[in-house]
Order: sequence, then C-alpha cells, then structure tokens
Amino acid sequence: MVTMKASGVFLAVATPLVLVSLFEASTAVAIGPTDQIRGHIDEMYRLVSNASERSASDKQMAVRKVADRMFDWPEMAKGALGKHWQERTPSERDEFIGLFASVFERAYLSKIQLADAEHFTYLGEAIEGEQARVRTTVTAKNGSVITVDYRTRVGEGGSWRVYDLDTEGISLVGNYRTQFNSIIARSSYADLVKRLKAAKESHGRG
Repeated sequence: MVTMKASGVFLAVATPLVLVSLFEASTAVAIGPTDQIRGHIDEMYRLVSNASERSASDKQMAVRKVADRMFDWPEMAKGALGKHWQERTPSERDEFIGLFASVFERAYLSKIQLADAEHFTYLGEAIEGEQARVRTTVTAKNGSVITVDYRTRVGEGGSWRVYDLDTEGISLVGNYRTQFNSIIARSSYADLVKRLKAAKESHGRG
C-alpha cells in the first residue's frame, strides 16, 4: 500500500512493490512551493547573517546563486518593464534582466537582514495548475509584522520559481513597473538603464 497526494487529498492505492520503487524514485525531488521557498530563504538568511571568515565577495556570490534559483528573473524583468519590453532588442532584454536582478536582489536581501530567522512564518499555499501563491509573514527585529505572498510557477524539473511578491497586498514587480515607466516617460529608456547600472555598480553584482 502506498499513499499519494493529489489535489490536497491523500489517496491509498494498492501498488506492486516494483511500482512503489519507481514511484518513490520519480517523486523524490518533487518538493512543494512552500518547502522550496522556505529552503531558499533559510539558506540566504544563514549566508547573510553568518559571521564567518568567508569574504564579503564570497558571501555575495553564494547568496546570488540561491537567489538565481529562487527567482524567475526573465519573467520578473519582463513584468517590471511592462509595455516597453516589446520595444527592446534581444540584447537589450538580456542586459535589462541582469540589471533588474541586481536591483531586486539588493532590495530583497535588505529586508531579509531586518528579520530574525525564527520570525519567518509560513501560512500555507494555494496551487492552481502551474502557478502557486505561498503566504508568509515576516516579523522584523523592531516587532512589526509584514505580510509577504510569493507568487510562483513551476518550471523544468518541478522547481517552483518566484515571479512576483505581494507585500502588504502590493505587487513589487508592479511597483517597479510604475517607477520604470515614470522614468522612461520623463526621460528615456537609456536613462533608466543608466540609473540601473549605477545601482548595480554600488551593489557590486558581477
């Protein structure tokens, strides 16, 4: 007898031993969105909070690798640029993805550092097809509680990657889109890129 989970309901199914082995092997890496988000956040928190002898650049590189696994940078960058995305060439899009990743990563990690590890609370998840929302709260060191919902979608290998965050009900990608659109409207896309490059240099993302 083997127990399988389908649509939140556990079903008991009689299965030959050989099929049980195949089933367990094929689903061993199938981790739900909440567990994946929790794993990434815990790993990043340990890296940014660990007072080890590891150099700042090594820490930054390690954190970056986790962030690159956690976030769907192309989708987030596309959403943040909005209607201006279609006007960009492939090379401009690639450049913008890297610049956006740097800015977003820096802002996100600044929030991670303001909280205590035990104050990340996971409230549940809602899965609809290939997308899922993971609901969380973060208690900062000053005692304030912030609600953060991670919007994720499943990709190759069953990995859930974040394409937006709702903080206190506000889409962070949407917030960036408003800012970026304002800069382009007042000045130009080239000016936006210039500002993002300056922010990237101050962060030191390679």
